[in-house]
Amino acid sequence: LLYAAPLVIAGIAGVINQMIGISFIKFMATPDRETNMKLVGVFGAAVKIPVLMTLFTQAFNYAAEPFFFRNADRSDAKEVYGQVAQAFTVVAALAFLGIMLYIDIIQYLLGKDLREGLGIVPILLLAYLFLGWFYNFSIWYKLTDRTKIGAWISIGGALVTILINYLFIPTLGIKAPAFAALACFAFMAMASYFIGKKYYPIDYPIGKMLTYIIVAVAVFGLSEVIRNVFLLH
Repeated sequence: LLYAAPLVIAGIAGVINQMIGISFIKFMATPDRETNMKLVGVFGAAVKIPVLMTLFTQAFNYAAEPFFFRNADRSDAKEVYGQVAQAFTVVAALAFLGIMLYIDIIQYLLGKDLREGLGIVPILLLAYLFLGWFYNFSIWYKLTDRTKIGAWISIGGALVTILINYLFIPTLGIKAPAFAALACFAFMAMASYFIGKKYYPIDYPIGKMLTYIIVAVAVFGLSEVIRNVFLLH
C-alpha cells in the first residue's frame, strides 16, 4: 500500500491532465454556451488524430515497465534504459512525421465541420511524445521505492494544466488545452529527469533525442512552407 498508493494519486492526476481541458472549454471558452459546446465537439474530434500517438505511448509504457524491472539487476541496466529512451524517441518522431505529412489525407477521418481544430494536432503529438519521455525518465522512482515523489510530480503537472487552461482558454480557445498538455508533460518529463539524476542517474542520450525531435519538427515546417508555395501558385 505504501508503494502503490502514490501511484494511484499519480493516475488520478494523469486523468486530470488529459480530461480537464474539455470542462474548461465548455464553461470558459466564450460567453455563449452553444458556441462552447461546438468547440468541445471540434476539440474532441481533433484529439482523435493524436490518439495514434497516445496508443503508441501507452503500449510502450505497458511493455517498458516490466522490461525495466526485469532488467534492473543487470550490470548495464542504466545503459540499456538510455537506449530504450532513444529508440522510443526515434519511433515517436517518425510517428509525428507520418501523421503530420499526411494530415491532408488523415483529415478526412473527421467531418468537414470539425476540421477547424486540426491546428492543435501537432501540439498534442509533441505533448504525447513528452509523455513518453516521462514514462522513460520516471522509472527511477519505481525502482528506488520513491513513488511519493512521482505522485508530487504528477500533481505538479495537473496544476500546470489547470493554470494554463484557466488563464488562456478565453483568449486561445481550444488551443489552450493543447498547449496545457504540452507544458504539463514537458514539465513532468523534465522534473522526473532532473530529480532522477540525484536518486538513480541514467546517462540518457539527450542530445540525440532532442535532435530527432528538432529534425522531425523542421521537416514538418519545411513541408508546410512547400505546401503553401504550391498553393499560392
